Amino acid sequence: MEKDLEFDTPLADYCPDIARLIRVDCTPFAEGCEIQNDKAVLNGKAVYDVLYETDYKSRLKFCSFTQNFSQSVPIPRNSANDVTVFCSPKCERIGCKLLSPRRLVIKATLGTVFEIEDESAVKALAVNEDSETFFRKKSVGFEGKTTVQKENYRFGESLTLNQNEKSIGEIVFGTVTLQEPQISLSNGRAEIKTTALIQALCEEENNEGKYYTSSKSLPISIDYQNEAIADFKRVSVELTPADATFTPELDQYGENRIIKTDFSVKAVLKISEPKAYTLAEDVFERNFDSVPTFGSASLPLLFSQQEHSFTAEEKLPEMLPIPESLLSASARESGVTAEIAENGINLNGNFVVTLLANTADGIYSFDHVVPFSQFFSTELPSGECDITASVYPIEAITTLHSDGSATVKIIAGAKTAVHTKQEESFVADLSKRTPARAEEDFSGVIYRFPQKNEDLWHIAKSYRVNPEKVADANPDRFDESGKLTNVGGPILIKI
Repeated sequence: MEKDLEFDTPLADYCPDIARLIRVDCTPFAEGCEIQNDKAVLNGKAVYDVLYETDYKSRLKFCSFTQNFSQSVPIPRNSANDVTVFCSPKCERIGCKLLSPRRLVIKATLGTVFEIEDESAVKALAVNEDSETFFRKKSVGFEGKTTVQKENYRFGESLTLNQNEKSIGEIVFGTVTLQEPQISLSNGRAEIKTTALIQALCEEENNEGKYYTSSKSLPISIDYQNEAIADFKRVSVELTPADATFTPELDQYGENRIIKTDFSVKAVLKISEPKAYTLAEDVFERNFDSVPTFGSASLPLLFSQQEHSFTAEEKLPEMLPIPESLLSASARESGVTAEIAENGINLNGNFVVTLLANTADGIYSFDHVVPFSQFFSTELPSGECDITASVYPIEAITTLHSDGSATVKIIAGAKTAVHTKQEESFVADLSKRTPARAEEDFSGVIYRFPQKNEDLWHIAKSYRVNPEKVADANPDRFDESGKLTNVGGPILIKI
């Protein structure tokens, strides 16, 4: 679902005038997702980042603005249903118009994926140990409802420049990108590990107008404690960096060769547990003639879950003005579709590659779309199934050519999940109960020659006797599932 935002704002007093816009980005964050009057409502904020060239010696300046927004979709449902909603907004398109050297209008289109889980209650007959009621039992398994835990973590690190990097005169701006997290579970604990790629656009000290990008990798470990987590539960996590600050610091020799960075990580943990219930597939009573009422439910089942890796490579067209060198290259996923194919899954989509480059006319930003199409071999169920997929870039490797073109190679990962729906029937109630004949009227011993396709349950139900007693009186005649063995002869039934 898309939502258009418009943001008209002046520059802050401390910001110099804008001579030329270089790049404008929008990063939306979900602050909360909830149900309100049969609607799924997302409340969030959009952070606009503006990189521009100033009117003073063509130096660079960076500033940010924040806008609150709300978005909703209707939920057609029964009011008795238990509904959970997840929201994932991202920026699809963005444009910016400079009204004056001190005022600009930003227009952005947000695309939000609303994931809605609906858990309906159904009536099922309770399976108990009543000695006069006998149940044909079955265990029903399904994917349990997802619960959500949200936490914020703060990180700070001092990163030293490489020897070939010049001392810092000013840090124009910085970015923090998190790689796909890895999770290991133990009882009551989730250990989350990822790597933060920290990039800072720096101006050289004593050399105004000369810029370079310093990139550092920072391993991050989050130890999350919660009694809701256990080894047998499925846990996924979404990590979003926010509120990053970058400050130059002096090293031991008194030079600005340290980047002090502080940032927060918003963690959303989705915890689900495979569940199983023992239900009555059939039932009869010893002392009553009764008719069972049957119900049914369509239960979600996780069939398979896999991780994949792939590369996407593209020759980018000539860029004007012609880049002399690249300051940074980054990639983001921009739409992915998953389709069932023979013996596997097809993933199709696009990456948007952003290049920040030095040119003879100053620093410019270039965006290019790199399509991808990948087939992943995987086992699929025989019936209908639902496919979900997510794709994430790991690294963008770029080679700049002398004619102003470039080749980019994106190393990416993908996660796919296959869900099926299993229709299950069960006894919902016992109705039309009328007293049966008194037990003493038909007590005795019966020898029955079983008919074709009969099993322990059908024989016991025919005489309204305990199936366990029939099995005990006829050792070696039934297997563990109650089916007849090949041993012939009559079945002894004690009434």
